Amino acid sequence: MRIVAWILTVTLLAGCGWQLRGVTPLPPEYRVLHLQSQASNSFNQQLRLQLEFNDVVLADEADAAQAVLTIGALEIERRTLSINSSGQIGEYELNGRLEARLQRNDRDGFVLIELRGRRYLSNDVSNVVGTANSEQQQRADLERDMVRQLLRRLQRLNYDSEMQTDDTSATPGATPIDSPDANGAGA
Repeated sequence: MRIVAWILTVTLLAGCGWQLRGVTPLPPEYRVLHLQSQASNSFNQQLRLQLEFNDVVLADEADAAQAVLTIGALEIERRTLSINSSGQIGEYELNGRLEARLQRNDRDGFVLIELRGRRYLSNDVSNVVGTANSEQQQRADLERDMVRQLLRRLQRLNYDSEMQTDDTSATPGATPIDSPDANGAGA
């Protein structure tokens, strides 16, 4: 009976498309990247490790790479979400935003990628140190989520159909590739 239960469980998991997270194979035209980043050291370290884990070679010079990935600063904004009955902040919302730009060396134009993430944080006014530690953990989780989102976006990127002109002074007319909002658990 146990064998039948295991076979049924494995069949259901395989049928629904569930799979372990692991290698995120990138298209061959992004196997050699030059990374330029303004994000934090921890974000950059996670991104480099994930790229190398996915068989991407990080070139020291832009000319030696097939494409250049430029990462802007990761912006995390903390907003008040709710106030309790005594007028103190009950919950915070952490909203993360990251812009990346991918430019292939053999083509004109670039692809603009915008990523967004969100985390919720309870504020325990009687445990300030615990709340601060929890906020640091949520920020670290948000950074890890942004790295995963960026890798998934690079994996399914169709450079030719999403390419934009290289006019960096006027990006309001550009149509960035927006990600769905990560609602606490990541997209």
